[in-house]
Amino acid sequence: MRFSPMSVSEGRSYAVSIFLFCILFSFPSILLAAPGGASPVLRQELSISLQPEKHLVAGETTVTLASPGKVELFLAPSATVQRVSVHSKKVPFTFHGGILSVDLGGTEGPAALTIAFRAEFNDQVAEHPSSSEEPTYGVSGAITSRGTFLGAGSHWYPTPPAVPLARSVRVEAPAGTEALTSGRRISHETKGGVSRSEWAEAHPVGELSLSAGPYRIAHRKLGEIDLYTYFYPDNASLSDRYLDAATRYITFYSALFGTYPFEKFAVVENFFPTGYGLPSYTLLGSTVIRLPFIINTSFPHEIAHSWWGNGIEADLETGNWSEGLVTYLADYLLKEKESPQEAREYRLQILSDYASLVTPEKEFPLRRFIGRVDSASRAIGYGKGAMLFHMVRRKIGDDPFFQALREVRQKRMYGTASWDDFIAAFSRAGGKDLAPFMKQWLERPGGPKLSLANATRSRSGSQWQVAGTVQQARPTFELEVPVRVEGEREETGTVVQVAASGNPFTLSTKTPPSRLLLDPGAEVFRLLSQAELPPTVNRLKGARGVVTVVTKGCRAKPETLKLLLRSLDQGDSIVLYEENAGREILAANDLLICGEPAAGLLPALPREVSVSRGTFTVQGEEFSGGDDLLFLVRENRLAPGKIAALFLPLSESAADKYVQKITHYGKYGYLLFSGGGIKRKGSFAPPPGPSVVEFE
Repeated sequence: MRFSPMSVSEGRSYAVSIFLFCILFSFPSILLAAPGGASPVLRQELSISLQPEKHLVAGETTVTLASPGKVELFLAPSATVQRVSVHSKKVPFTFHGGILSVDLGGTEGPAALTIAFRAEFNDQVAEHPSSSEEPTYGVSGAITSRGTFLGAGSHWYPTPPAVPLARSVRVEAPAGTEALTSGRRISHETKGGVSRSEWAEAHPVGELSLSAGPYRIAHRKLGEIDLYTYFYPDNASLSDRYLDAATRYITFYSALFGTYPFEKFAVVENFFPTGYGLPSYTLLGSTVIRLPFIINTSFPHEIAHSWWGNGIEADLETGNWSEGLVTYLADYLLKEKESPQEAREYRLQILSDYASLVTPEKEFPLRRFIGRVDSASRAIGYGKGAMLFHMVRRKIGDDPFFQALREVRQKRMYGTASWDDFIAAFSRAGGKDLAPFMKQWLERPGGPKLSLANATRSRSGSQWQVAGTVQQARPTFELEVPVRVEGEREETGTVVQVAASGNPFTLSTKTPPSRLLLDPGAEVFRLLSQAELPPTVNRLKGARGVVTVVTKGCRAKPETLKLLLRSLDQGDSIVLYEENAGREILAANDLLICGEPAAGLLPALPREVSVSRGTFTVQGEEFSGGDDLLFLVRENRLAPGKIAALFLPLSESAADKYVQKITHYGKYGYLLFSGGGIKRKGSFAPPPGPSVVEFE
């Protein structure tokens, strides 16, 4: 199962596998030993009933083991084990600390172990979570009248120590409540006030999750694949759009990687704002489903996880590769299909986010990424991971890159794969040993710091020559860095092999060169300098020592301001009233200013934005209503290299309404909220910095 909380502006998703107790099978027809020498599991049959009014799941499961012996199963510590039997004969057991132990030493041949159990789940769902970075919103299991979510991590059913070779689930729930889990839907009916469904997996992976709610079901076939939407009545009208998109993306990825690995794909609505990817379905929150851009951003991300992360799980002992790969194959690759400019902007955003969010104390090697827990871990696991796959693709070429992915899919489907599996596949497909190149990115934190130095241009006859050096701060990485010269009517470039602190190069042009650019396409993962970073919401989220200044015109309650700071990872910010804020502290820190400050403290506004008492103007349109809010990030005019963010709600109600939306628009420099949502957003170009040389 993949946990992927949805960023409601950029459609990012987070995934972390939690099957630390499972053995996965590369070839499900072959019996493999379970952990600790336990018996392999031939089959598991599960029959349960959901009782939302009691927050209760009750039922029994039969686990067929290949051979007798002592077996330990995992079940929620708060559950009750009512009966354990083997071939209908009761046997003794112990249940403590979430581990159910049964000794089958006297049993011959395959043993059918039946367990009757019940458990309550009622995790509270936060109505207004302060952060979208925490993957579960504190909910691992909840059975309610609004809906049911039972995550694999809750161990809501007795889970054997090895993934069964076959698995089926029968679910009963009150009429009007439809349930869904992994596998093909074998049957479905509502009769006598009870809704019943049965599900079966031909290739089980991981542990089971289950969802239920007052769904309206839509169904479509794509060859042998069943496509479903399980939507609440208010969103049922969106079913055709999602089924069309599922058809499109599954067809696209099947051609790229190979056959879709599951019996079905379902889009299931959740009653809290998740973006979970699970084997054969995705679970999206109600508010997420309605966002118009999700179907072209996060939705294909979750479909790609069907191959990478669900069909093949990451070997977490060697790091989680799946988020970086799926970010590259979904979020990025679809931008690349739109245009080269969109692709470049996406790569540049990865570099900008990394430099803004990953402070030295939050840095760690890519191999240590297990799952997203905050903005910094997302920038490492998703962003840096995606850039590593991009650099490998550029190094070996498109055909070998996708050939290697198909090889991993063929060999590791329904099992696990490690970073080393990808290194081996890319090396074979590319005809060169990529281990030294890839391991430096996997095993070392951070990245290279690059700049241009000693740049000169000179004329020799009819030719112009540009010479310079690519400087690299220590510790150094080995990489290939594009360099380009631009002139009025000509562009030319080269790739510099960078391995040390100074790496000279020379380029020739026929026309006078005007600019020299280092990695102009953002093709290489590197640490951008502060001088190259645009002022954005993410710059504020990654800043240390932010001082919050409250002006007399601040139209936000103290608790609203605290909520804003927590959502921006600045919960420990010093808060000062403007009249008490000395120039020394203002000139030494990044600032968040609530309300219009005195002229000397107001950030330098761009031409398209102006602010006056009780109003602001953006691109010629004036806003003065109680439902309007402006959030703007600029350079702190009192402190070069620092930023100052202006939080300008025109009423307390506007502050309350929009305060938690700001954090989702991390890559933008200004946000305008009005009429219930985001009305305008934009960015400011960064200064050239050390990666650009302008020739006079």
